[in-house]
Amino acid sequence: MSGRNATVLIVEDDDIDVESVTRGMKKRYLAFDVHATADGSRALEFLRSELTPDQRSRLIVLLDLNMPRMNGHEFLAEIRSDPILHQTIVFVLTTSSLESDRSRAYERNIAGYFVKSNVDGLLDMLGNYADHVEFPELSTAV
Repeated sequence: MSGRNATVLIVEDDDIDVESVTRGMKKRYLAFDVHATADGSRALEFLRSELTPDQRSRLIVLLDLNMPRMNGHEFLAEIRSDPILHQTIVFVLTTSSLESDRSRAYERNIAGYFVKSNVDGLLDMLGNYADHVEFPELSTAV
């Protein structure tokens, strides 16, 4: 099954970066159901209350690390400890190229780490990913 019907949540506090990602998706004809929140706390609220189980089973999160209220590292710790959200596919998209941030994010089982200067690389990869990924069937999703 193609991942084209995936739900993408952009967790990013900079509106210009959100617009850049959404425009890049449109330019590549990526037919994702796209949502955005400004910090990790709002993202958790959205994931827990706004998505259907089917949407959660086909969810890809694009996560900034440096945000107010709840940063990306705190968000990752929270979803990895949540029995419903723990398998969420997360790609980090951040300005930080620090090894400590990369290592810390990968310790929380992210799918990939992209610096914002390489947003085109992320979007190209997502297009290919969406064409080939097999999401779990709803009956097996938690």
